Amino acid sequence: MAVLGPVEVRRDGARLVVPSGKTTEVLVRLALDAGVLVRAERLIEDLWSDQAGGVARNTLQSKVSKLRRVLGDPGLVTGGGAGYTLAVDPGRVDALEVLRLAESAASLRHAGDPAAAVRACATALAMFRGELLPGAGDGAWLAPHRARLEEARLRLTEDHLAARCDLGAAGELIGELEGLVEAHPLREGLWKLLITALYRAGRQADALAAYRRVQRRLSDELGLDPGAELRALEQRILRHDVSAAGPARGDVSAAGPVRGNLPGLSASLIGRDADLAAVGRLLGDQRLVTVAGPAGVGKTRLAIEVARGCGAPGGAWLVRLESTRPGASLWQSVGEAFGVSAATEAMVLDRLRGSGLLLVLDNCEHLVETLPEAVGRMVSAAPGLRVLATSQVPLGMDGEAVYPLEPLTIADSVELFTRRAARQRRSFRLDAGTGPVVEAVCRSLDGLPLAIELAAARAKVLSVQEIARRLDDRFTLLTDPTSHRPPRRRTLWAAIAWSYDLLFPDDQRGLWAFACFSDGAPLPAVEDVLAALGVPPASAVDVVTRLADRSLVGVDAGPGGTVRYRLLDSVRAFCLDKLNEAGMADAALGAHAAWFAAAADRAGRGARGSEQAGHLALVRTERANIDAALTWAGTHDPPLGLRIAGGLGWSWAILGAGPDAARRVRAALTSAGTAAPARDRANALLLAGFLEASGGDLDLATADIEQAARVAGDEQRAVGRLYLSFVRSQQGRAEDALVLLAGCRADFRRLGRVWEEGASWLLSAWAEIALGATDRGKAACDEALRLLGPLGDQWALNHLEAMLGGLAQAEHRFADATAHLRRAADATHKLGFAAAEAHHLAGLGRAQHQSGDHRAAIATLERAIETAHATGDLRTVAAAGLRLGRVLRSAGERRPAREVVRSARSWYAAAGGGDAAVPAEYVLAALDADDGAPHAVERLSAVVAAARHVHDAETEVLALDALAHLHAEQGRTGDARAALDAADLVMPAARHLVTDGERIDRDRARSLLGAAGP
Repeated sequence: MAVLGPVEVRRDGARLVVPSGKTTEVLVRLALDAGVLVRAERLIEDLWSDQAGGVARNTLQSKVSKLRRVLGDPGLVTGGGAGYTLAVDPGRVDALEVLRLAESAASLRHAGDPAAAVRACATALAMFRGELLPGAGDGAWLAPHRARLEEARLRLTEDHLAARCDLGAAGELIGELEGLVEAHPLREGLWKLLITALYRAGRQADALAAYRRVQRRLSDELGLDPGAELRALEQRILRHDVSAAGPARGDVSAAGPVRGNLPGLSASLIGRDADLAAVGRLLGDQRLVTVAGPAGVGKTRLAIEVARGCGAPGGAWLVRLESTRPGASLWQSVGEAFGVSAATEAMVLDRLRGSGLLLVLDNCEHLVETLPEAVGRMVSAAPGLRVLATSQVPLGMDGEAVYPLEPLTIADSVELFTRRAARQRRSFRLDAGTGPVVEAVCRSLDGLPLAIELAAARAKVLSVQEIARRLDDRFTLLTDPTSHRPPRRRTLWAAIAWSYDLLFPDDQRGLWAFACFSDGAPLPAVEDVLAALGVPPASAVDVVTRLADRSLVGVDAGPGGTVRYRLLDSVRAFCLDKLNEAGMADAALGAHAAWFAAAADRAGRGARGSEQAGHLALVRTERANIDAALTWAGTHDPPLGLRIAGGLGWSWAILGAGPDAARRVRAALTSAGTAAPARDRANALLLAGFLEASGGDLDLATADIEQAARVAGDEQRAVGRLYLSFVRSQQGRAEDALVLLAGCRADFRRLGRVWEEGASWLLSAWAEIALGATDRGKAACDEALRLLGPLGDQWALNHLEAMLGGLAQAEHRFADATAHLRRAADATHKLGFAAAEAHHLAGLGRAQHQSGDHRAAIATLERAIETAHATGDLRTVAAAGLRLGRVLRSAGERRPAREVVRSARSWYAAAGGGDAAVPAEYVLAALDADDGAPHAVERLSAVVAAARHVHDAETEVLALDALAHLHAEQGRTGDARAALDAADLVMPAARHLVTDGERIDRDRARSLLGAAGP
C-alpha cells in the first residue's frame, strides 16, 4: 500500500480504485497506524474537526463501510464504535516501511556494512514520490507525520551518501552534496560529507573553503562553532591524514583522487531508474551501446549516470564531441579527455590497451559518417574497452546495441517539474489547484526533460497558471507546419523561444554573445562580444548573472578557481538563428575572433617565458573557439586569421599539436594570399615547418623552411637555420645539425635574441648526446640553462633538466640526478602536462632508489602512480608500480610489493606488454624466493631465460642475483657461485641500468657464501 505519494492500493497484484476525498483520508490515517486500533474520537478529531460529534461519527461509519467495499475484504478494516484497525502488516505500508528502513540503514552503516546500507537507503528513497501524503488532505494532524517523514527522507539521503563515501565514492557526490548543504545549511553531517568528498577528489583547498563556509554559517545564524567531528575533520585534512583521503598506499589497481573525468551532476535524475538499469545491463553484455533519442530527451545525463555506476576498472571518461567537426581528428578529442593535447591515433590506442575503461562518446549524430571506423579501431585494439555513445541516430556499427530513450511519462514529467520548480521557489507545492495545470504543461512539452526544466525555471517569478498561459500562447505563435524538424524538436524550439521572449533585450543579446562560443566561454571574451552587440560594459556581469539564474547559461568550475560559461546545445542553435536574424552576426563573430587574436598576440610574446603555463592553458581550453575564430577570419578577415595562427603557433608546438597545427597555419596563410607581407609569410612558413618536423613529416618541413628562406630577412633566416637543425637531428644527421647551430648562434647573440640562442644550445645538447659526446652535451645543457633559466620557460627547462638527470643517472651521480629530475617534474606540473610529470616522477623515484633513499622513492613513485591514474595513463601506472614494487621489496615490505607488482603484471598481460612483462615476473619470483616458496628456483630460472631471450640485461642480472641468494640459503654454494659469476658477466651490459645499490640479493648471497667459507 503506497500512501507517501498519490495513494495506490493493490490486492493480489490488482490495483484497487479508492474514492478520493474523505474515504482516502480515512485509509491514509489508518495506514499510518497499521495494525493498531485508532480510536474513533481520534479519527473524528483529525479528519472532521469542523463537524459536530454525532454527525462526524455517522460520516466516519459511512466512509469505513465504503472503504471495506473498495478493499473487497471486510476483515481488512476491523472494529466498530470504539475505533478501527487497518489489519495489514506495517511493512506493506510505504510510509511505515521507509521509517523502518531508515533505522535499519543507520544500523547497517554503523555496523560496518556500507554496501547493505546503500541498498537499504536506495530502496527507501525510491518509495518517496513527490509531495508527502498528498491523499491525506490538509488537516493540522498531518504536520507531525509529514515532518517525521521529511526528516526520514533527509536522514536516508545523508546515510545513502555517507555509505557511498564509505565505499570510496568522492567526486561524483559533490554536486548533490552542494545542493543539500545549500538547502540545509545547519546540518553538520552533510557538511562533513561534502568536505570529505572534496578532499578525496583531490580538492583540498575547496574542502577547507567548505569548512570555512559552514563555520561562518553556524557563527552568523546560531552563534556556535562547528562540532567536534567537523573540527577534527579539518585538522585531518590539514595534516593530509589518510583517514580523510581514501585508498591506502600501494594500491595501484585503485584509482587515485581522480578516476575518470565525469562531471558532477547538480540534481538527481527523475523517472530514469528503469532506463539506468536497462542501459547498465546492455553495457554489461555489449562493448558498444548507443543511447539514441531526440534533442532534449536527456541522453547525456543518462549516459553520465550510467557511467558513474558502471565500476569500470580503468574509470569512465567523457568525450564531448559537439564541437568536433566532421572530418576533424576524433583521436585529438579523445586524447583531450585524458588531458593529452594533440593526441594521435597511436597515442590514444596505447592509452586504451589493457585499461578496462568505459569511454562515453557524447553527441555523435554529426559524426556518423566517420566515427564508426575510429570506434572500431579502438574496440579492436583494446579488448577491455567499452563504449557508451549518445546520438540522435544510431552509429550503424556491427555489434552496436541501441537503446532508444523515450520522453518521460506524464507522472515523471510532473515530478521533474515539481522538483525543479521547488528549487526555484521553496514554497511551491503540487496540490489540487496546481496539479492539473502542471500536468497540462508537461503534456504540451511532450515529456522532454530540457523543455520541462526550462519551463519550471520560470516558477521563481510566475505561477503555474501563468506559465501554462504563456506557454500555450507561445506554441500557437511558433507552430511551423512547414518545418522539417521532428515534432518534438519543434516543441523544444517553442519552449526555448518562450523563455527567450521573456528576457530583457540586453539578456537576449547576452545569449547571442554566448552563442558565438564553441564549447564554453571565458567571461572576459564574453564581455568583449557583449560590447560589440551594444551592451554597456557595466551591465555585462549582471546580464551573465541573470542568464545563469534562469538556467539558460550553465556555469562550470574550472582549475584554479576559474569559471566557464556554457549554453545548452539547443539554446545555442536557437540563439545563433536569432543573431543572424538581427543582422549582427558579423559584429559578434568579429569581436569573438578579435578577442582571440589579442590573446594570440599575448601568447606570441609570453609563451617562451614565465607566463607560458597560462597561455598554454588558454590554448588547451579554447581549442574549439580558436578553430571557430580561424574559420570565420579565413572568410571575413584573413589577416586576422594569420595573426591568430602566428601568435598561437609556438603554444601549439609546445603542446605537441604538430601536423594539425601546421595545417591551421597553412590554411591561414592560404586565406591571406599574396597580400600578406613577406615577413608574415616567412614567419608562417617557418612555424609550419617546425610543426611538421615535430610531427615527423621531415620532407614537408624542409620544403616549408626553404620556401621561407626565399622571402625572409636576415633575422628570419637565422631562425630558419635553427629550425632546420631540428629537422637534421630528427633525420639522424647530428653533425649537420651542429654546423647549422654554430652558424645561427652568433647571429642570435648579435641580435640579442636570448631565447633563440638558448634554444640553439638546447638543440646542440640533443645532437651531442646522440653522438655519444656526453661531456659536450652536458656543457651545452649548462649554457642553455644559463640563458633560458632566467626567462622561466618551463618547457625548455623540462627538457634540459630531464637530459641532465639522465646524464647524471648514467654516471651514477644520483644526488645530481634526483635534483634535475625533480626540477623536470616541477616544470611539467606547472605546465599542466600530467602525463609527462608522471613519467618524470617515475624516473625520479628510480634515481632515489638507486641512491638508497627508499622512503623518498616510495613517496615519489606513489605520486607518479596517482598522477598517471588521473590521465588514464595505465602504461606509466604499470611502469611506476613495477619500480615501486622493487623499492618496497628492498625496504622489506613484501606484501604491498606483491600487490602492486601483480597489478602491473595484469596490465602488461592485458595490454600485450611483451618484454615489459619480464621485469614484473622477476619481482614476483624474487618475492616467492623471499617467502620460501618451493617453486622459486624454477621460477627465477625461467625469468633468467626470458630476460636473456629479450636482451634485458638489467632483469637478467637481478634475477641471477636472486637465484644466487636462494641457492646460498639452501646450502647449494656451487650453484650460488655460478649464478653470481653469470651475473658478473652480464653486468657490463647493464651498468647504466642497474647499480650496486640495487643489487640487494647479490650482497645477501655473498654474505652467506662468506660465512660458509670457500
